[in-house]
Amino acid sequence: MVKKIFVGLLGVVLVITGVVLFNTFTFTSTQKTFTPRQVTKISESSLKHFQEAIHFQTISYGDSLKFDSAQFNAFHRYLRATYPLVHKTMSVQTVSGYSLIYKWEGKNPSLKPYILMAHQDVVPIEEASRQRWTVDPFAGIIKDNFIWGRGTADDKINLISIMEAAEKLIAENFQPGRTIYLAFGHDEEVGGKGATAMAHWFTGKNITAEMILDEGGVITKEKIPGVKKPVALIGTAEKGYLSLELSVEISGGHSSMPEKETSIDLLTKAITKLRANPFDAKLTGPMKGFMKSVGPEMSFTARMVFANPWLFKKMIYSTYEKSGGGNAMLHTTLVPTIIQAGIKDNVIPTVALATINLRLLPGDGSLEMIDRIKKIIGDERIKINPVGRISEASAVSSTDSFAFDQVDEAIKESYPDVVSSPFLMIGATDSRHLKEVSNNIFKFSPMFDPFGFHGIDERVSLESYQTSIFFFENLMRNTLQLKP
Repeated sequence: MVKKIFVGLLGVVLVITGVVLFNTFTFTSTQKTFTPRQVTKISESSLKHFQEAIHFQTISYGDSLKFDSAQFNAFHRYLRATYPLVHKTMSVQTVSGYSLIYKWEGKNPSLKPYILMAHQDVVPIEEASRQRWTVDPFAGIIKDNFIWGRGTADDKINLISIMEAAEKLIAENFQPGRTIYLAFGHDEEVGGKGATAMAHWFTGKNITAEMILDEGGVITKEKIPGVKKPVALIGTAEKGYLSLELSVEISGGHSSMPEKETSIDLLTKAITKLRANPFDAKLTGPMKGFMKSVGPEMSFTARMVFANPWLFKKMIYSTYEKSGGGNAMLHTTLVPTIIQAGIKDNVIPTVALATINLRLLPGDGSLEMIDRIKKIIGDERIKINPVGRISEASAVSSTDSFAFDQVDEAIKESYPDVVSSPFLMIGATDSRHLKEVSNNIFKFSPMFDPFGFHGIDERVSLESYQTSIFFFENLMRNTLQLKP
């Protein structure tokens, strides 16, 4: 009997081993090859233009009363003066006061257009952190082969690179094969009302785009374990956005006579429960695409893991859950961001409030998440209400499309020996508002491992700026190709 069990188990092990090895050896590269083009070096004028663009403090504040229209108007005048051929060749439409839509007429108006997006605005510099900057945040200083300043990475590198590429091509008497729209929102950092207005402008004219390309993933040289080549992360979807206010109101009183439970006790207990019970990990479509793209480029052991997620799923989860970014690729995340309670040190507050922010995986709806949160907290005294905008996770754009291949081709023409991969964009972009305009929405910023997104000493490398301009130039040139 024991022998039969042993033989049976051995048979199972051999079958599993055979399946694992078969999957691993047939898990081959999905990378398409394109011939790199001779890179165009950054001109002194292009570099100067990027530095000068950083000078404009086009800041989006949470408080609309702080909006400085003069900075945006000055930036618009700067664009007109700096890129005269663009403004002579393209029509320009202003929507929602400060968002800009440029139209570059293509040779073949029957082809669906491309929409290239970027945003003009930047996040504020926190007063508490200003002294920790090692440079003036708005000086556009160059040092250590980096361009420093607020907005360098998010998102003026894309905006200026697009304009530089277009100005250069127009000077060469180039006309795109299909129409190209440039869509530059002015308030992406505070919700994107400008992008919403641009979406209405496009739909009002019955314009559907072959592709929309907005900011997003980057080319990383160091953040994908097990892959020695640089990886270009092309966002094919972005997570949803949901903020909730947790509130509790019970009798307060004098701090010398506290009851067993206070409003702060109940609120912090609810937050602790939520943080201790994260939502389940999932392999969404973009994550599966990421594994399929980068897995074959890894060492044999890592390739075996990615080739057999049915067996090694827990190992994949534990590996990526070690970092905040990796964890966010697998989970709908939840984190408290604001807590308010109390007015005086000897008064127990009657009301305690907290705001929690969730970033939703594709497939995790906002109503479903609210129900789960109520069950986890399990206390009806905690009131839960949505605050601000709610944005469900976007649809997933297909990688088996002409549009994706065009982005992939421009990447590999601009930078050799790179692996292209879909991934899930964990932040929010203006492009989510244009879901009615195109089914092919991709999120990619052609720069290398930038520093200081929304933080101190934000900067991008000179190499990033060179590659970014060249990428957009190649993407625009390739509009002469016809869709198969």
